[in-house]
Amino acid sequence: MAEDRRATAQERRAENLRFVREIRQLCADNPGAHGRLRRGLGKDIDQASGMHEFIAHWLPERRNRERDRAYYAVAALIADQPRHVVRDRPVEEPRAEQLNGAYGVSFGHTLAESVLNSPAQERSRRRDNTRRRLELLVRQSPAGLHRYLPQTTRLLRQYETEPDWAQMLSDLIRWPWNAAEIGSRWQQDYFRTLHRDEWGKKDESDAAQAVPEA
Repeated sequence: MAEDRRATAQERRAENLRFVREIRQLCADNPGAHGRLRRGLGKDIDQASGMHEFIAHWLPERRNRERDRAYYAVAALIADQPRHVVRDRPVEEPRAEQLNGAYGVSFGHTLAESVLNSPAQERSRRRDNTRRRLELLVRQSPAGLHRYLPQTTRLLRQYETEPDWAQMLSDLIRWPWNAAEIGSRWQQDYFRTLHRDEWGKKDESDAAQAVPEA
């Protein structure tokens, strides 16, 4: 049973990565498509008619509004980046040590990376601001999350940090029913990544002290 769930998760991730690659390719190669996708940023499906041509074939015929909205949202977030940024960043799987089984890199991890990538003199302020923003995000309803995400992803670009869009798609699809679990994972990954060096040194120090003297 566990192996079946893992295989299903891997298939879903592979499908999400194909979606992200196609949207990025559209944005990089087609200025018109890039503009139409970008104009859907922060809008509900009914207000994003210009996006249907590029998204509809990814959606199952049986409609699920929250699932469908996640596809539109992620496509618009990708398109919110300048075309040269999209073109210069091919979609690649994260490093193996960043992956959690069949899952990609959580948004919490990405937010922490943006703090670590910031200049040393700004890091303390950015760490506190990012923590507060994350706390705001995880308390949101689906509508609220879609409303606040564009502001947050734009801030990430200041330090050349990009979300794992395939994992973002998965999390947005599941948010209406699994917000607490996903929010906890985002927060745990944020602090785990932010403090990985100091916690790693502490673990090494504790292990060294635990070695009995000869």
